[in-house]
Amino acid sequence: MNLRHLETFVKIAEMKSFTKASEELSLTQPTVSKQVLDLERALKVRLMDRTKRSVALTRAGEILLRYAKEFLALQKEVLGAMEAYRGLKEGVLSVGASNVPGVYILPRILRAFRTQFEGIRVIMKISDSAEVTAMVDQGDLDMGFVGAMDRKKKVTYRAFLEDLIVMIGPPDYPDSITMDRLKELPLLSREKGSGTRRCFEAALKERGIALDAMKTAVELGSTEAVKEAVREGMGVAYVSKRAINEEVARGHVKIISVQGMAPARRSFYVINRKGRSLSPQAQALLKIIGEWRQNG
Repeated sequence: MNLRHLETFVKIAEMKSFTKASEELSLTQPTVSKQVLDLERALKVRLMDRTKRSVALTRAGEILLRYAKEFLALQKEVLGAMEAYRGLKEGVLSVGASNVPGVYILPRILRAFRTQFEGIRVIMKISDSAEVTAMVDQGDLDMGFVGAMDRKKKVTYRAFLEDLIVMIGPPDYPDSITMDRLKELPLLSREKGSGTRRCFEAALKERGIALDAMKTAVELGSTEAVKEAVREGMGVAYVSKRAINEEVARGHVKIISVQGMAPARRSFYVINRKGRSLSPQAQALLKIIGEWRQNG
């Protein structure tokens, strides 16, 4: 058993396909199959049930997958430590971000980071807060940037930026509406894992209102999709104020105040897995973030 075999096993488990895993790893399919067979022989258990169309982990395979990810994450940490010893001239930094920090905040920070550390390749995945947190928890990402906490996950949270969640509508909508009127308007909602959605739900809950009481028209998977739907007159939506400054300035959308309900405040957090030290590359990015915050 070696780490290369474990990497192959994890890739097959994630992609549920020997063929796709072999393409991703640039290996032949017979090589991939042999590595899994070698693992099964070494461990004396069956790890996968294979059919022509799918791959399913056995119970033993599920147990190995958990430990294999730990091994590979530790390997990455060791390599990162050696890279730090040589100096931050190369390496890979894998980052996850929810929609707002990933689209509207991090690009500027990463530009400054790349200016100082041009040899480090940054891979960024943009998803909702729930998925990013889960990937950091599982060791699939070095660090993440999210807009909501999940105390059930083994991650450490550091607040790095404040945000406001505001209600927006098309330009011809009134500047102010009552809560009763809001309940009658078609609401454009983010998906369930979204930190923006969780923040809005919490604001409603403070007023004793459930999100189900709203007239949700469409559920959308990104802030850009929400903004475009509002511009098309499909309804109102709750979004990060940081995401709509340009659209408001151009008159494409307008911020609507809801009587008796102030804009909801939230923090964005930098997260990493508990009990695991940050890689030198991640520490360098945190340093850049600190400088960016100081410079406004």
